[in-house]
Amino acid sequence: MSSTFANQILTKFSGFNGISIKTFFGGFSISSDTTMFGWISQTDFYLRGHTSYRSFFIEQGMQPLTLSSGVLTKLLDYYKVKDEWLNDLPKLHSLAKMAIEYAKQEKHEKNEIKTNRIKELPNMTLSLERLLCSVGIKDVETYRKIGYLETYHKIKSKKAEISKNILFVLYGSLHRCHVASLSKTTKNAIETAYQDFLKQRKKD
Repeated sequence: MSSTFANQILTKFSGFNGISIKTFFGGFSISSDTTMFGWISQTDFYLRGHTSYRSFFIEQGMQPLTLSSGVLTKLLDYYKVKDEWLNDLPKLHSLAKMAIEYAKQEKHEKNEIKTNRIKELPNMTLSLERLLCSVGIKDVETYRKIGYLETYHKIKSKKAEISKNILFVLYGSLHRCHVASLSKTTKNAIETAYQDFLKQRKKD
């Protein structure tokens, strides 16, 4: 599709740092430092919504973006900027800065959640993450504090048939290495460490 209108919108933000556009879902996304805050069709410009100001957009009569995908029509959290606002740069820039600020904040919060999610560690699967959650280990910080030995003991107590290989998987996940890269010597040391852990538990 033609990028004439998209380039016109881009020009309106020439004073902003890190602004870029690229083709996206039949139109163009507009981003600030890789964070998408708007979408551009052939004739319209939409700003990303957020719970903090979505009601304001709606009260101003800004229409939500709808995109057709085959037989489905999706209502997206982007709202059409009024035509008269496109030529009112102070107004346009104010709205865009608000959308950028909250879009970046939301992206940061999602990244924080992702960083602290156990499944993001090496070797981890969704089923193993769920198993850890079932014994009270629901995030990376808790997992690190407990350690791989006690974690294995907890899930072994809950699910006795669990494979010994899971012990190596847990070790690798906390040491940021793939389980397949562990040498036989390392695996023997891990097994010895677990046996020592069990002996110490009996003493305690």
